[in-house]
Amino acid sequence: MGAVIKSKVMFMLGVLLGCLLVASVSFAVVAPGLTHSNSGGGVTVKVTYLVPPTAGETRFEVVLDTHTANLDGYDLKQLAMLRDETGKTYEPIRIENKGSGHHREVIVVFPEFTSGAKQFELVVKGIAGVKERTFRWDLK
Repeated sequence: MGAVIKSKVMFMLGVLLGCLLVASVSFAVVAPGLTHSNSGGGVTVKVTYLVPPTAGETRFEVVLDTHTANLDGYDLKQLAMLRDETGKTYEPIRIENKGSGHHREVIVVFPEFTSGAKQFELVVKGIAGVKERTFRWDLK
């Protein structure tokens, strides 16, 4: 009888630990400071730096949201660039589109940093008449 109870307790502890590990991984992706937002021209641009980085890549989720215009015409592969504190710039190597119309989600993928920079910024140009939107992060 004692072995059965001990087995159930160990199982429950394992399930609890597993839930905590999953929660900590999810928290790492959306931790405060990883998402920045900018509104202008009737369009909100929300950018999340996706961590941990994929090997050889730096990834961002860019969400475009409006109630007044169709957002399908904005090609973030042409409009986005990554710039580090040394002034080195990186162009996207690919994008992954989701959604259309008034609500778009785009994963913008850049090559991995090679400069050893401690700060970088994602620059998005020309969305809804806003010349440039800049989103900054510090690497620790």
